[in-house]
Amino acid sequence: FPLFWFSMPAILKGWMDRVLVQGFAYDLSKAYDGGLLQGKLSLFSFTTGGTKEKYANRGDIRYLLWPMQHGIMHFCGVKVLEPHICYAPENVSEEKRKEMLTAWTQRLKTLWKEEPIDCSPEWYFK
Repeated sequence: FPLFWFSMPAILKGWMDRVLVQGFAYDLSKAYDGGLLQGKLSLFSFTTGGTKEKYANRGDIRYLLWPMQHGIMHFCGVKVLEPHICYAPENVSEEKRKEMLTAWTQRLKTLWKEEPIDCSPEWYFK
């Protein structure tokens, strides 16, 4: 998805609000590692309008991921994989965009072998 205003697009947030509902995706007495969607994996793959350096100047991009990965996915018990980020694809050369697609294709080949991230504050706020 495209990163809009430091978050997911409204249509994706609306989908999550309608699908990840109490009783199906979470229960207030069973959250995080005990969440109802235990055993599931998630991966955020997104593009940005800015370069990696633009995001690094103001802090780690993982700060932006905290509410989405930890507050939504991990809250529901879902294990979270390292995000796949393509920075500013519209502002790079055709060759660089092809490299981004090749990297994504290669990652998809071994995705099921990846270990989830540690969804603790320490991972996000090192």
